Amino acid sequence: MAVDYRNPAATKPIRTGFSIVAYPLQAIVDAPFYLYSRVTGFFSNQSHLASENAALKEQLRLYSVQYRDMQVLEQQNARLRELLKVDKRVGYTFTMAEVIAAADERGRQVVTLNKGSRDGVHEKQVVLAEGGNIYGQVVEVTPFSSKVMELTDRQHAIPVRNQRTGMRALANGTGKSDILELKSIVAGSNVQDGDVFVSSGLDMLFPPDFPVAKVIPNGVQYIPGDPFANISARPLINFDNTREVLLLWRINPLPTQVLPPVNPSAGVMPAKPVPAVTNKKETKPANKPTNKPANKPNTKPNAANRAAEQPQ
Repeated sequence: MAVDYRNPAATKPIRTGFSIVAYPLQAIVDAPFYLYSRVTGFFSNQSHLASENAALKEQLRLYSVQYRDMQVLEQQNARLRELLKVDKRVGYTFTMAEVIAAADERGRQVVTLNKGSRDGVHEKQVVLAEGGNIYGQVVEVTPFSSKVMELTDRQHAIPVRNQRTGMRALANGTGKSDILELKSIVAGSNVQDGDVFVSSGLDMLFPPDFPVAKVIPNGVQYIPGDPFANISARPLINFDNTREVLLLWRINPLPTQVLPPVNPSAGVMPAKPVPAVTNKKETKPANKPTNKPANKPNTKPNAANRAAEQPQ
């Protein structure tokens, strides 16, 4: 235990092996609760199922209208980003996982999920709860399961910002499932009871603008002489009753294709220059230069000259 505390990387293979061996036992322990939830759901009375079905249908209609409006806004946003030459936003995909175990160490808020590396889970992966609220991050992965550190763990911290004012802070876990401490807020800052803090995304791990916590009543306190305020906030998740979570994967957008410039006078795209094809027969010059003089003098004497040169 001392070696694992001082150097966790050295004992990671051993812990992974124990986790693989213990996974069937965790599944067996979780089986009664799983069967109970399924059996009670099967034998629910007809009236309760009918009312729940009607409520879900009404909620589905509302979400369908909101989704249509969101699609219009996304299209407008995409056109504006294209006009302004701004990179596209990062997309996300989700997979549901179930909590099958919780840490029994005091002050630690770590749970075990039934998804592992065979399902694509990796370390430092973001985990969400119902409503899109941040639940925590994956800290350890085995082939069949993974461990998630909750926001309220005393070793966890996440950069946040005030949704009302934009002021940045750091939300630290306290080891209690219902309290977070907001650090790095200067005394006298504009923080009120009920302010919602969302993730800022400055740590390049948690996506921005996801809800994290809400300032509790009388949660803002100032101590004379202390340059920072003591602010307490409540997570937007009930960690004790959460059984299903969402694992988040990021989808990087494709890079925008850069087109060549358009010639406005021609109105068409400039054609790619084609290398000239030379013909060997045509490369021969038309008038081949010669060394012969243009008018070669006639050095042969004619008959008139021979007669003149004879002696009288």
